[in-house]
Amino acid sequence: MQICIETDIIEFTQEVIKIGKADSNINTSSFAWRLHNLRDKHGLSQMQLAKELHTTSSQISRIESRVTEYPSIEIVIEAAKYFHVSTDYLLGITQITSTKSYDISELGLSEESVTRLITRRIDVDILNRLLEHEHFPKLCIMIRNYFDDTIAEGIMARNKVIDLAVDQLTDLMTAEPSKRKEIIKDKQFLSSQKLGANEADIEKIKIQFMAILRDVKSGIQRKEPIKAVATAEAVQIIRDALPDKPVSDITSTDVANAVAFYMGQTTDLNDEGLAMVQNLAKYICDNSVPEKNSENS
Repeated sequence: MQICIETDIIEFTQEVIKIGKADSNINTSSFAWRLHNLRDKHGLSQMQLAKELHTTSSQISRIESRVTEYPSIEIVIEAAKYFHVSTDYLLGITQITSTKSYDISELGLSEESVTRLITRRIDVDILNRLLEHEHFPKLCIMIRNYFDDTIAEGIMARNKVIDLAVDQLTDLMTAEPSKRKEIIKDKQFLSSQKLGANEADIEKIKIQFMAILRDVKSGIQRKEPIKAVATAEAVQIIRDALPDKPVSDITSTDVANAVAFYMGQTTDLNDEGLAMVQNLAKYICDNSVPEKNSENS
């Protein structure tokens, strides 16, 4: 008899949840919604989840249907452990699911770099919009190629081929003086095709960066908001990720690691992309333009 009653409750709850999904005013930060959402994503029934959390399916049903508004601490902790999310996320305190923390003490930001981020001497809104742009990872790759001279090696090899062709034309001009005028034109044309070692890199970076800037400017003019997590929580996440030591001891590398940690939580960048973001953040901090009053002093 008890099994039948529990089955009826479960079926009733599932119908309530279906109706609740259609409700545009549903509270997506509630424990009930987040527990149901995680269970649904993992393809678990209420009975299966109850087994994992060491409780009953009727208890899971009452939580998801909001009959039980305040779940026990034990269930919250068990759910956080099972789904590998933070209890803060389950309780609606944060939008960040990850419970990970990273040791960034080995990275090295200067005190001035940290101060510029925390005191917003670096425009955080602009920095967010740049980092959120869909082509920003591509720009990072271009910058990395420029720093590593990846493309430059190919350009130099190409220039050597051109030089070889020019030398051959010079020999031909000696052998056939009657074609001197035409050969000189050919030599001039080939020579004009040579590029500086980093010329192609810089041109590509300029084109990509300007395209991103135009998009960012357009977004600002249309008053498009930056992504939800990036404003309210980004600074807090970065602050929380900084090592527990005096501000004067925090380095530009510490801040770069914190920025990379934030990007790792809120984007789909792979390890290589995150490493590029980290290097770029450190570069920006280390090479930020001093304040005007310090420039004039």
